[in-house]
Amino acid sequence: MEGPFPLLVHDLGNRTDDCQTRFSISNQALNTAAIHELKDYRCFESPQGWVLALDPASLHTFLWRPQDGQRISLPSPNHDFPRRCKCLLSDKPNATSCTVLVLDLDKSNLLVCRIGGSQWDSYNYELTMFLADDNPRQIHMAKLKGIAAVGGKVYYTFTGHALGVVEFSPELSLTEFEVDMVELPATMPFSSTYLVESCGDLFMVFVLFLGHNVHKIDKVNVYKMDFSTPEWCKVDMIGDRVFLLGGDSIGASNFGASCSASEHGLSSNCIYFLNNIAAEENYLHVFNLEKGTEEVQRPFRHKNGCALPPPRPPIWLLPTDD
Repeated sequence: MEGPFPLLVHDLGNRTDDCQTRFSISNQALNTAAIHELKDYRCFESPQGWVLALDPASLHTFLWRPQDGQRISLPSPNHDFPRRCKCLLSDKPNATSCTVLVLDLDKSNLLVCRIGGSQWDSYNYELTMFLADDNPRQIHMAKLKGIAAVGGKVYYTFTGHALGVVEFSPELSLTEFEVDMVELPATMPFSSTYLVESCGDLFMVFVLFLGHNVHKIDKVNVYKMDFSTPEWCKVDMIGDRVFLLGGDSIGASNFGASCSASEHGLSSNCIYFLNNIAAEENYLHVFNLEKGTEEVQRPFRHKNGCALPPPRPPIWLLPTDD
């Protein structure tokens, strides 16, 4: 696929004659052409850069790397993936224990398949948090504020004071641990939260909107997890990296990823935030943490100059580290 990566891809839908428009954030170039994998298969992007593809007819699944077209074959599930779901890899595909996760966005269920394994396994789970009055509330792993894989484990926001952990060895298990909460503004504005793995570290990004106006962003705060404490430590820089944020419409499931800045012709210490909360606009906000600046881009417009809200938000296609 033509780059340079990372790319923001506007997929207009699932009609067989649709083309996808690709926007390269490094050279600001737009290119419209058919991406056959996105046309012929159900595809789910992952923060690791690999895309999980499923053939709706045969149920054959594979991982696809958009950079060079490489594929890793996976077994066929017993049935189609859920109507709404997201994909995550627990590690790099060449890791011996790398596991592919498909998280149902409507039910408390996940499908897992180890690369090199012979089957997909289905797991139902129950996650319960207790409110201030000690009343229990069932919560959903994939609809929470963020989810990311670090060192073969998957971390997700369990509550404001705890992180959940999915482990895969010797078998799948769910645990959680307490963590010091980050300092929030005295008057809490509307916000969206993203977990990001970068160079083996876990970060949390708070996007704070201006009051309840999801079209205006007040500030972006970044925190790094210190697992030895554990606590979230505020950071002002992320080094020679960029963070790429987005997700499903109205924030039903948030997406966070990272890649090298210098290797891909990008400015370091930048966060690219596709505003999935205000899904009808799909603005791309570029925050330079070093300079303290924000640039707003709108790469996708209808050919007559009018906005055309997509049936589903644009997605990130990323370079891979392996």
